[in-house]
Amino acid sequence: MQSLIRHGGLRRMFIHSAVAGMAALLLPSFATAQTWQQVEVVRQAVGEAPVSGNSLQLTLPLVAEDGSSVPLTIKAPKAQGSERIVRVELFAPANPTPQVAVFEFGPEVDEVDLSTRIRLSESQTVVAVAHTAGGAVHVTERSVRVTTSGCIAPAQSDPSSEMQARVRVPDAVKPGTPAHVLTMISHPMTTGLQQDAQGNTPPTRIIEHFEATLDGRAVLTARFFRSLAANPYLKFAVSPNEAGELRVVWTEDTGRSVEHAEALKAG
Repeated sequence: MQSLIRHGGLRRMFIHSAVAGMAALLLPSFATAQTWQQVEVVRQAVGEAPVSGNSLQLTLPLVAEDGSSVPLTIKAPKAQGSERIVRVELFAPANPTPQVAVFEFGPEVDEVDLSTRIRLSESQTVVAVAHTAGGAVHVTERSVRVTTSGCIAPAQSDPSSEMQARVRVPDAVKPGTPAHVLTMISHPMTTGLQQDAQGNTPPTRIIEHFEATLDGRAVLTARFFRSLAANPYLKFAVSPNEAGELRVVWTEDTGRSVEHAEALKAG
């Protein structure tokens, strides 16, 4: 009987150790998981504004097998007046370029619901900083374990298909009701860190600016950095006051741009 108890105890110890070991593999190490207060570029973005982390949500996978394209979503509840979020800054502090993107929202975006894909060079804590019209700041962060670095992976691109844009809008929209818009443009987002097949490092070439307008009114503008994934994808919500023409423009750092228009029809 004592032998069975002893073996049973050893078995439980083995199971507990195995579970703890798997958890350690899944979670970023303390060396790579920093809080935003430890990151100078994030502290500068926050400045002296009062900080709250309650209303901003940042969603990423716990483990990213491919660091070159990590899905990310930022959400915040509907707000008006001084509480409406007018700008969101996104950071991957352990990347060669910590800034990922800066998004600015027009008055018809009163509920932040934004998705994109980013590059992560290593396991780290991704940070989002949201600024309200009244000057307050919301900060949230999420730790991600990265299996394969995404900043030095070779750029894969077919020049004949580059700068081809796609936009999808709802069949109909109702005034004041959120409508989700999906956009994507084919582009390698060359970071200047990847080597090509010949061992050369091509210069940086990225989509640098994104702009969406509705009948000339600003809906969403964004500045992208080289930490954004190839083939920039952006999904966002807009609550239009009325139907109209949604016009989207992507601009490369070379100055080359592509424009696409879709009608938002009343329903």
